[in-house]
Amino acid sequence: MDNTFRIVITGANGFIGSKLVKSFSRENKNIFCLDRNIHSLFDISSLKDLLTDADIIYHFAGATAGSGHNPGQAVLTKNNIEATYNLLNAITQFCKKPPLLVNMSTIHVYDKTVSKLSESSNLSPSNVYGITKLTQEFLIRQATQVGTIRSVIFRASNVYGEGDRPNHNSAIATFCDKIKRNREVTLFARGEATLDLIYVDDVVDVLNNIEVFEKHNGQTYNLATGITVSINEVINNLKQISGLDIKTKLVDGTKHEFSIKIDKLREAYPEIKHHNINDGLKKTYGNKP
Repeated sequence: MDNTFRIVITGANGFIGSKLVKSFSRENKNIFCLDRNIHSLFDISSLKDLLTDADIIYHFAGATAGSGHNPGQAVLTKNNIEATYNLLNAITQFCKKPPLLVNMSTIHVYDKTVSKLSESSNLSPSNVYGITKLTQEFLIRQATQVGTIRSVIFRASNVYGEGDRPNHNSAIATFCDKIKRNREVTLFARGEATLDLIYVDDVVDVLNNIEVFEKHNGQTYNLATGITVSINEVINNLKQISGLDIKTKLVDGTKHEFSIKIDKLREAYPEIKHHNINDGLKKTYGNKP
């Protein structure tokens, strides 16, 4: 990526955004972050100076849900749909040329009854969060089709790593926090529920090499490892890492077995590497207070 490109990042203080900012800063990239003291995605005029010369926009600002965290329909709608609509409107008004918009979506846009999730799988969100992210994708695709932007959309699986907040949207961060506090960990579907865990540094690596994806304007990619693990496997790893006898509570629930196909991601970026689950959990657990 050319260091002269003007890179704009929304959600720069979030889990993934903050990691990307650090990575770009080490490489002396020309980055500009949406500053809530100056800019607002709900005041389009405030975005003029930020967007005028933008070459690449990483759009991470928004509301998340999952792992027991649910901010509610109004918050999700405002921060995922309205904010994205306003950003695209501001781009139309202020950008001198169509920038590349990189958006972080989610696998929650898929039909959960499907066992193998590829980019062409049926889209049928089962919750409000998934609905708002699918609507966000629709707005971005429409803007791409009319030439307002170029775009790349990533549908991320379960991103985890140092710095994520417990009791927010990461089961791993919540598990690590509860284990260190000697609190009971609730295991849904009796621990047989499954995840595709991708370590945050591996996500940042993909985002840092966006030029390989930019060649395919308007494309969507699953951002995952393609490896499914059960919650019980995660807990067993954390037992070994922590050396503690973890208190667990088994709760009955529907076991959804699935796998995420990442053939398209690997084809575009063959150099992609993934932390194995044990290494990723070690780093994550070791950095939880």
